[in-house]
Amino acid sequence: MRVLLLVLGLLLLTPVVSYSQANKIGVIDLQMVIANSKAGKAAKSAFEAEFKQKQQIIESKNAQLEALKNEFIQSGPVMNETTRKQKAEQIDRLDKDLQRSRADFRDELQRKDYELLEKILKDLDGILQSIGTSEGYTIIIEKTEGGVIFSLPSIDLTQKVIQAYDAKN
Repeated sequence: MRVLLLVLGLLLLTPVVSYSQANKIGVIDLQMVIANSKAGKAAKSAFEAEFKQKQQIIESKNAQLEALKNEFIQSGPVMNETTRKQKAEQIDRLDKDLQRSRADFRDELQRKDYELLEKILKDLDGILQSIGTSEGYTIIIEKTEGGVIFSLPSIDLTQKVIQAYDAKN
């Protein structure tokens, strides 16, 4: 019985020992690649320029709304009922338009951010496949999303991927 348990134990441990010796693991920080690569920096710059333009439109509408509100507060008591009602409706329409513009702006920016990120990740997939295959990696794990708490710097492929990505673009 003891011999059977010993043989069974050795058989169970053999794959673990051979697994840890035969496989090569790498990690990558995709956020760092996106932030530090030339293409990532260009995408971020384009995104920020568009954000700034949209933000100016929102700020302009907001300033217009505030001016109407102030005018209404100051002149409201002396306005006749019809004018006051029209001005209140105008403020309400402008406020709803501003809220709609903000929501559209937020949705558009999220979509644009997703599209830019998707393009970069698609490009990186080929680079990671190439590095993984040519250097014999069994698995490459994303640091931040993969739940990696600790890894040795020697298995971090982030800088290598940034260099390969920059050379490709």
